[in-house]
Amino acid sequence: MKTTVRKLADCIGVTTETIRHYREIGLLHPEIQENGYYDYTVGDALTTLLTRELRSYELPLESICELYAKSDVADYNKLLEEREATLLKDLEMIHLELSRMRETRVYASCGMRIMNQVEEFDGPPTWAVSMLNSNRGFHPCGAMERWVEHLPFTYVSATIPLDELNKKSGAEPYDVQVGCGALIHYVEKFQLPLDEFSFYQPGGHFIRTCVATRDILSLSPNDLSPLLEYAKAHSYVFASCTGGRLLFIENAETDPLYYILIWVRVDPA
Repeated sequence: MKTTVRKLADCIGVTTETIRHYREIGLLHPEIQENGYYDYTVGDALTTLLTRELRSYELPLESICELYAKSDVADYNKLLEEREATLLKDLEMIHLELSRMRETRVYASCGMRIMNQVEEFDGPPTWAVSMLNSNRGFHPCGAMERWVEHLPFTYVSATIPLDELNKKSGAEPYDVQVGCGALIHYVEKFQLPLDEFSFYQPGGHFIRTCVATRDILSLSPNDLSPLLEYAKAHSYVFASCTGGRLLFIENAETDPLYYILIWVRVDPA
């Protein structure tokens, strides 16, 4: 039983271009007539349909060609097992990304809720790496590439070292460190590299606020006055560098306004 490429395409629900492509790469082997047209068989129909099924699992055509040419059912099952393992890994990452998106929404809603106010919370350790600071400008950071690759599990960070927190006052700008940060379990999961421009913030008890600024590198004690006044009123001392997360940039193209969630670990005085 033989048919033309057009009739075969109409019968099995694929395009003639697909059938011709499968023939050109050696998946189909129709007989060629004297007039130059090809005769397609039931076998060609079945091969095309099974190939479409395998492609639906995102198996590459090259692997499918090799499977038909050199393999048996056992090899086919092994290939499906490997693809299943890949899909399970992808599914794990999708669930992780969904969880991270929910975390990010929590941070964003927190920022709106505590704008220029302060709240206390208990939190895990974080790490941050810096590629830019107020005093030296941009500086090479070998770790940054890996950290950027793992956004959104990392975030755009702004860190103020502990000694800066304790010695600066008024409108004197802090030496703000800009880069990427992450909760420690993401640092460990993705084995993110650390270098001499890394800042560690231990877990513990924290206070936090959200500020809006036109210039991150010009953050000063005046900008952090809600945190400083709260710490003084509650007899807290700062116990680490700050953590800081860029939440959003408003009017990014014209007059940028940066919203930053800032937190710092505190101990009783």
